[in-house]
This record gives sequence, structure tokens and C-alpha cells, in this order.
Amino acid sequence: MADQLHVSLKRVNRDLERIVTYDEDLTSRSVITRNVIELVRAGGKRLRPIMVIIGSRFGSDPENNNVYRLASVCEFIHAASLIHDDILDQADTRRGQPALHKKTDPKTAVFIGNYMMCRVVELLTEHKGNLEDYVKDLTAVTTTQLCLGEYQQMDQRYKFDVPLEQYWEKTRNKTALLMATALQLGAQAGLADQSVSELLYEFGDQLGMAFQVRDDVLDYMQSADTLGKPAGADLRNGQVTLPAMLAMEDPYIREKLLQLGANSTAEQFDEAVGLIRDSGALRLALDQSQHFMNRAWAITEQLASYPAHRDLQTLWRYFEERTY
Repeated sequence: MADQLHVSLKRVNRDLERIVTYDEDLTSRSVITRNVIELVRAGGKRLRPIMVIIGSRFGSDPENNNVYRLASVCEFIHAASLIHDDILDQADTRRGQPALHKKTDPKTAVFIGNYMMCRVVELLTEHKGNLEDYVKDLTAVTTTQLCLGEYQQMDQRYKFDVPLEQYWEKTRNKTALLMATALQLGAQAGLADQSVSELLYEFGDQLGMAFQVRDDVLDYMQSADTLGKPAGADLRNGQVTLPAMLAMEDPYIREKLLQLGANSTAEQFDEAVGLIRDSGALRLALDQSQHFMNRAWAITEQLASYPAHRDLQTLWRYFEERTY
């Protein structure tokens, strides 16, 4: 997708490595430097930096140096959140490699994730007059909503009867907010009109919500070989996701799911996964995801006077076709 959008991931990756290699408080052999560079070189789709760059194309000064700095910062924040997420989910792998807390240990991984979150704030404040206007928005994402989303996920473990509103709030905090902020900050750094940056924020929010719902559905639909974890891994970890919540409208399934806990057997979870798959809940969840996608597409049409709206539509199609 980066090639389609003419985005230089090489530059993004270089800037990501510079965040840690230019830190005078770290040596090249430190556990932080080594592991962060390995994380960067492990790759990834780089969706969030791509969104920053696309957002900037709606302004009069697209893809300037500040835009690329913000792009790398947003990806750094995302990578840090994945470290914490893997620990909470007890995930063994990430992108086909051992998760950081497996390569090191949970305490070291938490420390590295915390460093990454704090380092990006320091990086932004070093560029006073250029990036200080964006510090407030990004620190709000890193220190409040993302952490709140992780806490909500932890607090709701095995509470499958939580209100649907709490699921949407957690989803927005964990996933949609950073995507929305990436597009908005890119637009602001590219000197776009405020009304345009607000529309881009809404586009990112709707796309992010759809992305997470589809991720929740894929957790049930695909094989362990494809996912790199057993089908229904979210359920087994006690995570409350939309397919399970919708399936619980059936009283029998509701009763079965409310009996699940940390000490439930693999057979009990296998049965629950099968019930959810056969309930029609996956289709209902995908319908909800499509609702978010439709709203996002409508926003691209509102921005049709800007040539960059085609880039938004390319991004939209990528999400629409996502099957892994």
C-alpha cells in the first residue's frame, strides 16, 4: 500500500531508528537501543505514519520535515502500545517473532514500552516553535486514552456481560484514537484548514473502529496458522469483543460464556468458540464494521475537491479488503 500511495517507508524507518540512536542517554549496546531497533526492523504495515503523511497532503505544505517527525512519533507510540498489549494478552509472538516480553522478560518489556512512550514526548518538546503545538494532542493519546484503553481491557477480563457502550469506548481508546489523531496531526502539520483536519479526524475514527471490529471477527474466523495464535484467542484471554457480546443475545450462549473464567478448560473455550462461530454473531459484527466503513467513505466524498481524497480512498480500500 505504501507504494500505491508513494510514501517512503524507508525514510519513516530511518526516522524511527534515529529516535533511539540519537538519544544521548543511551549506548548502542543498551537493552533499550538493541530491542527498539529490532522492533523497528521487524517491519509492520506502518499504517499510522502513512496516515500522517496522507493527512498532510490536504494542506498547503505537505510532507515537510515536521510531518515526517510526527509520522515516526505516531508509529513509535503504536509500537510501545503493542509491547504492553502483548504482555496483557500473554501473547507469545508478534509479527512472526517472539514477543518482546518473551525475548527479555515482562519487567524489561514494560520498561522499554514506558521509555518509548516518554521518549516521543521529549522528542517533540526538543523542537520548540515547530512541534510544540502537537505535544498536547499526542501526550493526551499516550498518557491518557491509550493507557485507559489498556486498563479497560484488563478490568473487563471475563466480564462478558459489560454494556456495549463500554466496548465501544475501549475500542476507540485502544485503536481508533491514534489513527484519527495521526490523520489530524498530519493535516495540521501540512497547514490544512481546520475544517479539513476535523473531517480527517472523523475519517480516522470511523476507519479505526471498523479495523478493530474486523480484527475481533478475524480472531474467530481464521486458522491458528494464519493468526499465529489459536482461534478465539481473545475469548480465551478473557477479552470482551463484539462477536461474543452479540452471540450472548442467545440465552444458552450467554449462560455458557458467563461460566468462563481464568481457570476454565481448553475444552470449555473450544465449545464457546464454536457456539459463537455458529450463532450468526460474526456476520452481525461485520455488518457493524461495514457501517463504520460506509461513514468513512462518505467523508472522502466530502473532501472530493482535494486531489488527496484519492489517497484516502486507497487507504479505505486497503481496510475494506483486509482479511488478515
